Amino acid sequence: MSITKFTTASAAASMIKNGDTVAISGNGAGMISAEAIFAALERRFLETGEPNNLTLVHSLGLGDRGEFGTNRFAHEGMIRKIIASHFTWSTRIQQLIHDEKIEAYCFPGGVIQHLLREIGAGRPGLITHSGLGTFVDPRQDGGRCNQRSQEMLVELVTIDHKEVLNINHSRST
Repeated sequence: MSITKFTTASAAASMIKNGDTVAISGNGAGMISAEAIFAALERRFLETGEPNNLTLVHSLGLGDRGEFGTNRFAHEGMIRKIIASHFTWSTRIQQLIHDEKIEAYCFPGGVIQHLLREIGAGRPGLITHSGLGTFVDPRQDGGRCNQRSQEMLVELVTIDHKEVLNINHSRST
C-alpha cells in the first residue's frame, strides 16, 4: 500500500526549473486551482528571477481579472510562451501578448485537454478535426496570437482521405 505524501506550496514551486513547461488547471476566479502554488511561484520569481522562460499551458480561464490564476505568471521574463484556450481572465497576460513580450497560441479547450492526455500517455501528439477551417488551421494562423509566435504547432495532414490537424506536443512544449 502506498503512503500519501504532502508538501508545501513553496516546496512544490521549487521543483519548477527555468524553461520548464507548466500545465495548470482549475476554473474561473481562483476556484479549484492550485492558487497557493501559483502564489509561491510568483513570489519566487519576483524575489529571485526564477523560474523563468516557462511555457504555460491551460485549457480553461484561470484568474479573476486581477491577481489570481494566470495573472500570477504575468511578469515579463517569467513565461516565454503560453498555450491556452483563452486569455479572458488575465488582462496582464493579454497585455504581454499585445506588447509581443511572450509567444501566445490559442487552441480549443477540449483540444488542449486531449493534448495533455496524449502527453501523459507518452503519445507523440493529437490528431483532431477540431479547429479545421478556423484560426487554428495552419492555412490561416495556426492558433498563433501575435507576431512573436513563429512556431507552427499545428500541421494539416490527411488520413483516410480526410483532412485533420496534428498537434505535435514535441513542438508545442
